[in-house]
Amino acid sequence: MKAHICTTENTAAVSLDFRTQQMIQMADIDGHIQFMKTLMKKYEFPWKQREQLQAELKKIQVRQNEKTMNMAVIGEFSSGKSSFINALLRENLLETDAIQGTTVASTLIGYSPERIFRTCGKGGRGKQTRKTESSAALAKLLAAYTSGDRKDENVQHLEVGYPSDFLQQGICIIDTPGTNSLEQWHEDVTKEAIREQADACIILTSAEKPFPESFCRFLEDNLQDVLQTCVFVVTKIDLIPPKQQARQLEYIRKVLEEKLSVHDPLILPYSALPVINGTGTEYIEGNRETEERILKFLQEQRIRIQLQRCMALSENAMGRLKESMEQISSQQEQRHLQLMQAVTTDLQGFVMRKKSEISLSYQENTNEKLKAIGENVDVWIRDKKREVYEAFQKPATESGIRDFLQTKLNPLLEEKKSEILKNAGISAESSSKYLSEIQSIAEGHCRRFEADFKREYRQLELLAHDLVQEVDKSVRLDDSLMTNIQANIAIRQKVEANVKQSNRGFMGYAGAGAAAGAAIGSVVPIIGTTAGAVIGAVAGFMRFSKKSDDSSRGTAFRNQVAGDVNAVVEQYFRSLKDSVLQFFYQNAANCWMQVERVMDQYLTQYTGIVHEMRKRDQHAQEEAALKIRAIQGDISLTQQQLEQIKSVRYKISQM
Repeated sequence: MKAHICTTENTAAVSLDFRTQQMIQMADIDGHIQFMKTLMKKYEFPWKQREQLQAELKKIQVRQNEKTMNMAVIGEFSSGKSSFINALLRENLLETDAIQGTTVASTLIGYSPERIFRTCGKGGRGKQTRKTESSAALAKLLAAYTSGDRKDENVQHLEVGYPSDFLQQGICIIDTPGTNSLEQWHEDVTKEAIREQADACIILTSAEKPFPESFCRFLEDNLQDVLQTCVFVVTKIDLIPPKQQARQLEYIRKVLEEKLSVHDPLILPYSALPVINGTGTEYIEGNRETEERILKFLQEQRIRIQLQRCMALSENAMGRLKESMEQISSQQEQRHLQLMQAVTTDLQGFVMRKKSEISLSYQENTNEKLKAIGENVDVWIRDKKREVYEAFQKPATESGIRDFLQTKLNPLLEEKKSEILKNAGISAESSSKYLSEIQSIAEGHCRRFEADFKREYRQLELLAHDLVQEVDKSVRLDDSLMTNIQANIAIRQKVEANVKQSNRGFMGYAGAGAAAGAAIGSVVPIIGTTAGAVIGAVAGFMRFSKKSDDSSRGTAFRNQVAGDVNAVVEQYFRSLKDSVLQFFYQNAANCWMQVERVMDQYLTQYTGIVHEMRKRDQHAQEEAALKIRAIQGDISLTQQQLEQIKSVRYKISQM
C-alpha cells in the first residue's frame, strides 16, 4: 500500500529547524543511492539476489523522492485511536464507538484540498474514487467500510484525502486495525505497515488501562526490534485526576523500560475530546505541544530510517560481493581440479578395455542371433526340400523323370533358393529384419560405450559442453552401411546353363556339370560353384544311361537316380545355408568395425578436447584473478560507505 493522495503541490512547505537540516546534510542519502546504483550496474548478481537488492534500493529511492512523512498509528481497539486521529484532523471523521470492521486492512489519510474517498484493491489495482461535499458524507462512506459487519473481498485498503492543517505539513496517517482484532491478518498488516511503510510509529495506550497484557504480548512478539524508535502516546489523559497524571505517566515509563525493554522512551500525553469539543484549554495547549514534538520526531525519524535502510542495503551488497568473489574462486578451482582429473585419466587404456569388454558381449549377442537365423534357414530348407522331392516324385515315366532332371530341377532349385533368400530378407525384393536386428545390436553397444565413456568423463562435459556437443554430432555409426546394405547384395540375373554333350563317361560329364554349376552358382553371387557342379554331375550321369521304355522303366529309373538327386539337393541347400550364414556373419563383422571406429573417434576427439581445455583453463584462471581483484576493490569501497553511514548514525544520536 502507498498513499497517493498527498502531493507536493497540495502540501505546505514543511519548516525544518537547523538541527534537522544538519541531519539531512550529514546523512547524504542521495549520495548513498547513487553509489549503490553505480555498484549494481557494474555486477550481474544472481537473479534472486539482484531482485532483492533492487527492491531495497527502490524503497529508499521512493521514500527519498516523496515529500510526505508516513505516520502509522497503532493501538488496541478502544484505546482511543480513532479519537486521537480525529483530534489531529480537527474533525470527527472516524467513528469512535462503532464495532471494529473486518473488511479493510488499513486506512491511509493524506492531505487534499478536496474531500476524497478511494477504495483500493490488491496491489493498488481496481481503484474507485469519490468526491464528497461535506465531512459528514465522507465520514459516512468511511464508516461503511471500517465498522459493522460489511464485507467486500475486493477491497484491500482505503485512501482518504482531507483538507487538514496537520496533514498539510506533509504528513500521511496510516490508521491500522486494532491489534486485538479477531482477524489475524489485521495484525499482519499492522506489522507490515510499521516495517515497510511508516517513517515513524505512534503507539497508543489508554491512560485508564495502559498497556494491557494482550497489547504487551503483541508488541513483544512482533515489534520488539522497532519499539526503540516509536513514540508512545498516552490517550484519555484528561480522564485521570490531574494529581495522578504524572504518577500514571511514570508507571507507563516503567512498563516500557522493564517489561518491553525500551530505553528512555518518548512518552507524550494527549487528550482528544477537549480538542474535538473545544473545551479544556490546558489540554488543548498540551496537545499542540505533543503534535509539534510528533512532527519533529517524524522528520528526524525519517532520516534515521533511511540511514538504517542504506546501511542494510550496503551490508547486503557487500555480502553479495563477497559471495560472488568466493563463487568465482570456488568455481575456477573446481573446474581446474576436474580438468586435472580428466587429464590424468588414461583415455587410451579406457577405450582399449571397453573394446575388449564390448567385443565379447557383441559376439555373444550376434552369435545368438546368427544361431536363430540358422535355425530359421533349416526350417525353410526343410520345407523347400520337401517341395523339391514332391516335384521329383510326380513324373511317372522315365522320359518324364529325365525331362524333370534336365529342364526343371535346376530352375526349381533356383526358385526355392530365391524364396529362402526372400524369407531371409537378402533379395532385391525384400529387406532383412535380421540385418536390422544385427544393426540394433551394434547400435546398442555403441550407446553402451557412449554412456560408459560420458559417465567416466562427465567432468569434461561440464567443462567443455560446447566441444562435447560437436563430438556427439560427428561421432556415430555409418548410416550408409546400415541403411543401404540391401543395395549391395542385390541378386544378379539368372545365368542360363549350356551343358555340352560329350562321350567321356560319368566322371567326364561330372566335369562338364561342374562348368555348368559355375553358371548356376552365379545366380546367387554369395554361393560358390559347388552346388552347381553337383547338379552338373547328375546331368552327365543321365547322358550315359540307357534309354528304355518309359512305362516299364519309370520306377526303376527313379530309384536308380534318387540317391544322386538326393545328394545334389542336400549339397545344394547345405551350400545355400553356408552362404546365407556367411553373409550375415560378414555383415555382423562390418557392423563391429563401425563400432570400433566410433570408439576410436571418441578417443581421438576427446584427446583434442583435453588439449583445448588446458588452454581454456589457463585463460579462465587469468580472468578469474582479474575479477577477484576488481571485486575486492569494490568491497573495500562498500565497507567505507558502510562505516560512513554508521558514523553519521552515531553523530545524529548524540545531537
